[in-house]
Amino acid sequence: MVKHYCKVLLLALLLPLAGTSMAADKTVIGPVARLNVVEADLSYLARIDTGASKTSIHAENMQVIGGDLQDWDDNIGKSIRFDTANESGTKASIEAEIADVLHIRNSQGSEDRYVVWLHVGPEGKERRVLVTLKERGPMTYKLLIGRNWLAGEYLVDVELPDEK
Repeated sequence: MVKHYCKVLLLALLLPLAGTSMAADKTVIGPVARLNVVEADLSYLARIDTGASKTSIHAENMQVIGGDLQDWDDNIGKSIRFDTANESGTKASIEAEIADVLHIRNSQGSEDRYVVWLHVGPEGKERRVLVTLKERGPMTYKLLIGRNWLAGEYLVDVELPDEK
């Protein structure tokens, strides 16, 4: 019985230290950050959304090269071309390979979305991440950062001021 209590006490003492060392290796980011998308050669004011599992970028005028846009699963592995724009309206076109199709459920309902690999991050620290394509025209933030980009690298501090 004493042995059990000693183990519990030791665990209680060491657990906070383990969390501290892991947190020290991560970069702290606020709720809004200025991030680049290499393939677009654009900088976006991005909303950091820990409730979103995947990162999402504004995409319009989507065209599947050699396929029909509505043939979702048949288009995996084909190229998709789309236009994007940041919050100031600066536009770019991107062509990328369709990596997957996801069925997304959110507060507006559900929809299918194409998924592509893009390089996203602060200038000089961009990294490859899966990004869903979504018409985000009426939304303030044209780039939404999900947990797949944050995982293992970032901690979100909602009290930090928004970047501009």
